[in-house]
This record gives sequence, C-alpha cells and structure tokens, in this order.
Amino acid sequence: MSLELDALDRLAESAYDGYLVRKDLVRKYSRQYPVPTYVVEFLLGRYCASTDEQEINEGLAIVEKQLQDRTVRTGEEELFKARAKEQGAIRLIDIVKARLDTKNDCYIAELAALAAFFFSRLTLAQRFC
Repeated sequence: MSLELDALDRLAESAYDGYLVRKDLVRKYSRQYPVPTYVVEFLLGRYCASTDEQEINEGLAIVEKQLQDRTVRTGEEELFKARAKEQGAIRLIDIVKARLDTKNDCYIAELAALAAFFFSRLTLAQRFC
C-alpha cells in the first residue's frame, strides 16, 4: 500500500522524521483489535514512524504480533486464562483498575476485558507495587 507524497507531505516528513504515523493504519488496527486508538498510535509510532514502505511493513509485523498476543478478543477469555496457567505470567494490553487490599496487604487488579470472569481479579506482582 504505497502512498504518493505531495510537496507538503515531503516537507512534513523532513521536519518530523520519525514522528509521522499513517492514519489509515491507525484506523485499520484500532477497528481490528479491542484497544483504545492511542495504544495503536503508540505502537505504530514506535515501529512504523517512517515513509519507507519496507520499514513500515517490518514494523507492521511487530505491531500485529503484539496486538494478537496481548489483546483479549470476545470469546478468547479462556485462551488467556489457559495461557496464564501454562506460562505463569502473561502480558496484556487492557484497561486496568487497581486497588489496595489492606486486609491482605497487596494490590488487586481488575482487567476490563476479563471482567466477567473470576480471573479478572489478580494480585499484582511485587515489582508493580
């Protein structure tokens, strides 16, 4: 998917090299995965902030892999629970609410994507406290 840059686009590219994110890619991935738009913009800005088509394609592979591995789609809740049990720890991109449990002296996290399951209440690892 190649885009032709006009004079204004080339001027912006030279002034903001490494900071340009293609909005068509943002729309594609924010609709495809259950994450806020700013998350997709961050990942694309980190791995695809270029006008070179080869660099963009390499970055898209990384972004897509991270979104596939770290987002919970509807119906995949049990898959993430099984993966967490097998691996011991997993990384998710999700909205997290944390609260202090003073009785047990630990933080409890609630994940929005897993809210309907008992698994949604997790004790945060010590390194996050």
